[in-house]
Amino acid sequence: MVEVTSQNFEEKLTELDMDLQEASFTCLDFEFSGLHTNRCPNISLFDSPQERYSTLRESVQDFTVLQCGLSVFRYDRISRIYHCKTYNFWIFPRANEWFSRQTQFESSACEFLMKFDFDFNKCFYGGIPYINEEEIRTAQRQLTKSHEYVKDIVLNDVKLGFRKRKLDMLAKWAIDSRPGELIEIDCMSGGMCSVLLADVNQKYEDLIASKPKGESCLLVIKKATTEELAARSNSNKEVLEQKFEKAIGFTHVVRLIKKHRKPIVGHNLLMDLLFIYEKFHEPLPESFLQFKQKMHNAFPAIFDTRHIISNMKVELRKDEKYKELFRGTSLLSLYEECTSENVKGLMYQPLILDNLGEECGMREHDAGYDSCLVGHVFLRLAHFYALWKYNSPSVKPFHFQDYLREFSKFENSLNLIRSALSHISLSRDDPETKRPQWLLVSDRNKSNIDKEHVRCVLSAFGDVSVKTISPHSCLVAMPSIGMAAGLLVEMKNHNKYKVVRYEQSKSWVNEFLGLAVIGSFGFIAGCLYFRYRSQ
Repeated sequence: MVEVTSQNFEEKLTELDMDLQEASFTCLDFEFSGLHTNRCPNISLFDSPQERYSTLRESVQDFTVLQCGLSVFRYDRISRIYHCKTYNFWIFPRANEWFSRQTQFESSACEFLMKFDFDFNKCFYGGIPYINEEEIRTAQRQLTKSHEYVKDIVLNDVKLGFRKRKLDMLAKWAIDSRPGELIEIDCMSGGMCSVLLADVNQKYEDLIASKPKGESCLLVIKKATTEELAARSNSNKEVLEQKFEKAIGFTHVVRLIKKHRKPIVGHNLLMDLLFIYEKFHEPLPESFLQFKQKMHNAFPAIFDTRHIISNMKVELRKDEKYKELFRGTSLLSLYEECTSENVKGLMYQPLILDNLGEECGMREHDAGYDSCLVGHVFLRLAHFYALWKYNSPSVKPFHFQDYLREFSKFENSLNLIRSALSHISLSRDDPETKRPQWLLVSDRNKSNIDKEHVRCVLSAFGDVSVKTISPHSCLVAMPSIGMAAGLLVEMKNHNKYKVVRYEQSKSWVNEFLGLAVIGSFGFIAGCLYFRYRSQ
């Protein structure tokens, strides 16, 4: 495990560049300061991709990245061994000459990280800074015309007069003096000395101002020689450029990932990608379609192991031998199953050598550790799937390109949690929903319906989302057809609620007819009223 902080970042960046050049694929995992902002609605099974994206976009804008695990997997075709090198980056958005950003911490997210012994001191003191590409462009514009200038200050009349007299004297001396000559200015105070120092740096390119050591109220000004001017210009430029490169920070890593364009693998990857885009690329666009297009252009090949296993489980249901194999979908449970004899014992299992080591003390929900687990899971799932699909006694060893070919239908598809769609696609149109038809719940006594009570009653049947559509009825969304069918059967004779399948077209017709009837009555009443008035 390679631990990377602001102290060794530059050295490890060069090392990472070489590793990515030889990589077959990379795995990413992040830890964040929070996920759910108070100004966003809760996610729901009713959410369309655009609605879900808008909700997550606001959360991403409020929080920051604290840690990134980046595991680089290199396949040796001769030995058929996968070599994994994992980097664990500590990240924190530091203030700099151009930006001082604000961020939020969600208490539940912090408590979660504390539970797994996250080192907040290491993050705050040694975290690598960052600014995204748009902020870089803004800073570059300021860099080309930057100089020290006097910030907004308030001086009384006496100090303003003193300042004016000294600057007038200095202006005359600057004209009459020759390169190499010195002048000393006795200031009223240390504060006034700082003001005059900033004035000189702002107004005179050929004067060098300094405060002698131990003299808080004395300013020494020298008319610079040609050599000193050149050295001063280069020195100031170098200092600013060094500060600028340091401010870019972790964005350099994302630039390398974009440059080498190797496949990216993650588990439940959507949130990670949104943070990558917002914090290290550019601000997230409002349009979900625009985000998909730009994300795919920047990162052309992405695999989400959460989406892969969900689809594999559907296919394996037809196989009596393996239909109960992958029960869990969390990263750790998948890793445990993938390293069990049921999977690990298969022929020609890929051999993976990593640099985690027992001495590193890595554990679950440490970004570096998790990114390495993602790579193990990806390769073992790919091998199992290729072997299962091949289904021949004359099986042969698989190379990495064979795995990519078998997993090509999962490429650029990202899992969605509790949404109208099970996943989205970055490179194709999003799929049609496979969620069950919505259910319409109404009160049998025509009383006002309590959405929370409906949720409480129906949650016994599984995960539900409830949305009120009228004072007497609400819609219910469920994740699976089996759950919805079971609910319909069990609620058929419920004493309070009536539950039926929601027919959107019929509902629209009923509303239209209702409005038409009301409008007709209004028209007739109006005609009778005007007839009465005319008599």
